[in-house]
Amino acid sequence: MNRLPDWEARLAAYLEPLRTLPFAWGKHDCCTFAAGAVKAMTGVDPMPEFRGRYTTARGSVRALRRIGAGTLASTLSGKFETVDPSLAHRGDIIMSDGLLGICLGPFLVAVGSEGDREGLIRIDRARWGAPRAWHVRFGV
Repeated sequence: MNRLPDWEARLAAYLEPLRTLPFAWGKHDCCTFAAGAVKAMTGVDPMPEFRGRYTTARGSVRALRRIGAGTLASTLSGKFETVDPSLAHRGDIIMSDGLLGICLGPFLVAVGSEGDREGLIRIDRARWGAPRAWHVRFGV
């Protein structure tokens, strides 16, 4: 799965309506958000086997054990090339302190809350905790 030529416009169009959408297990959580971003950039859903398979935190863990590679990080490593987080490009997948999001250069965007506001949040690169990264390939 490679990024399409207009991947940046597709990613921006994907992110815009999600800015204020609250977190919901299995519908708008870190896994479905990141998978949706990859689908927007590449046209391919990298996690279709998880859609509709869980509605709670416990259910997501069970799904990762049953369908995935045991953990979210291991599942992603089976689908994407790992990359040093310091080398992550715009559009790559980032995990920071267990939260999964998409790299947008100097920060990552993920589903979360800041104060009373729910939706997409930004975490500056300098604040990434125990980061992991996976590369979403560019087209050839």
